[in-house]
Amino acid sequence: MRIVLPLLLLAGCSTTWDPHAPRTIVAPETGGEVTVKHGQRLQVKLPAAGQGMEWRTREPVTMVVLAETAPERDGRSMTPVRSGKETLRFEELPERGDGAAQRAVSYEITVP
Repeated sequence: MRIVLPLLLLAGCSTTWDPHAPRTIVAPETGGEVTVKHGQRLQVKLPAAGQGMEWRTREPVTMVVLAETAPERDGRSMTPVRSGKETLRFEELPERGDGAAQRAVSYEITVP
């Protein structure tokens, strides 16, 4: 019994599930209003970019969320950095050089 109890306690520890991990809020591909609280993550899912195109962020004047990682092909992972509101806009532009945006997706982000 002395050996069984420590083994049972160790078995309860898991490295695959973290009960303290931040909750992820997933924003729709179509844009719209999104509320994300401090301590949460925001996952922005973008539609697939066309051939030779990529999604770029139009930086707002006051940022309430910042990217956690480098841009991904299908979206961005972001985290709140201050309370407030911002319009987060993504434009589909040519990968090389400048050109007109083919599509745009906007999010009204609120961090209470």
